[in-house]
Amino acid sequence: MSEPPNIPLIQQQMREALLRLHGPLLGGEALVAALGHRTAASLRQARRRGQVAVPLFTVPNRRGWFALTQDVADWLADMRGEVAKEERGTSPP
Repeated sequence: MSEPPNIPLIQQQMREALLRLHGPLLGGEALVAALGHRTAASLRQARRRGQVAVPLFTVPNRRGWFALTQDVADWLADMRGEVAKEERGTSPP
C-alpha cells in the first residue's frame, strides 16, 4: 500500500511551479489547461453554468477571465487529495 500524498507539500509545490511559469495571474490558454478544459469555449460554458471551482474575475482593460495562480494550485492539490481519499476507501484493509 502506498503512502497517502502530503497535500500541503503538493499544494506548495504546485504554487511554486505555477507562479514560476505564469506569475500571479492565470488567464487564456494557461487557465483553460490548468482547470482541465480542452478549449476556451468549454471553460466559458462551465463559467456560465457556475461549474468553475475557483473564483474567476476580469481585469480592467484586459480581455477575458482570470484566476489567481494560488487559487488554481490549491484547487489542484485539493483534487489530488480527494482522489487519494477515494483510493484509500476502495482498497482492501
